Amino acid sequence: MKLIKHSLLLVCSFSLVGCFNSEPLLTSTVERWIDNPTINEIKVVIDGTELIIPAKSGVNYTFSYGKHTLSYNNESLNFIAKPSIFNNTGLINPTQSNYFLYTTLYTTSDGADEIYNKLISKYMNFVSIIVDGEKRRIEMPVKVINDVFIERRTNFWDYSVDEPLPNSVTMHRKGQYRSQKVKLYRENSFIETLKSAGVTEEISFPYQPRNFSELKKYSISNLDINSIKCPAGRDHMKKHLQDWHQLFSFTGKDFAIAYKKLISDETVQQNYASLNECAGEKGIEQAYQNVMKSIEKMTNDTKQINFYITD
Repeated sequence: MKLIKHSLLLVCSFSLVGCFNSEPLLTSTVERWIDNPTINEIKVVIDGTELIIPAKSGVNYTFSYGKHTLSYNNESLNFIAKPSIFNNTGLINPTQSNYFLYTTLYTTSDGADEIYNKLISKYMNFVSIIVDGEKRRIEMPVKVINDVFIERRTNFWDYSVDEPLPNSVTMHRKGQYRSQKVKLYRENSFIETLKSAGVTEEISFPYQPRNFSELKKYSISNLDINSIKCPAGRDHMKKHLQDWHQLFSFTGKDFAIAYKKLISDETVQQNYASLNECAGEKGIEQAYQNVMKSIEKMTNDTKQINFYITD
């Protein structure tokens, strides 16, 4: 099985002249690796518990489902640990360091370079990089992420940071001649990979952490229930929101049970049944839909992940 290496193309890009869980909803906890890829020891505080994480290391930590607080570098954020509707993995990145999702293509075909250029194009992104002290943007089959909570379900990879990228893969489908795989790299490992492929320039990537207060949050605390004029719809949605807010007071298995009920088909059907009661009255149905869609968006955006930042 032939591995098409894009690293040779990367060397050209740097040149000045250039060339071409079993049942996740029934559990009560979730475990995550808290990673520290930096050259310095860091202190992270989870719900008042101090964790000293050595340089270029990490720790496994088990979170009960529910609301938690993470503090690092004199900043704090609130987050929810929850079941995912599918098995999910990931890591916690308190330093907001860069990680790289690198796509590699494997093929059985000849004419590797020509085929590679055609097939890899949809995975290419312009990436900011510092080459010999000069900031540039070049195309690579790479996605750079620096989220505090890096979730495999939203940033898919086949091989995690400590898993090697294989030299070959097995094609399982009849007639299949190519396969793409994604590996998650820490920055230092990604740079080492580029250098081992022949990159001779001094390279690094911009470090751009944001204040915790600026990070994206998921919340249903600011919905205007009073905009729903239909009494039946307004009362139903008030109760539904109360159930959501009560959820965040639960922990462990109680959280999982309440969460499973809130995202169930039965609950969705009840919401739409209540919506139908308000149909036909001018403006009321739309107001109900606006509130319901906000809740549905938050729910759908977070169903497949275990962690998200909240108020």
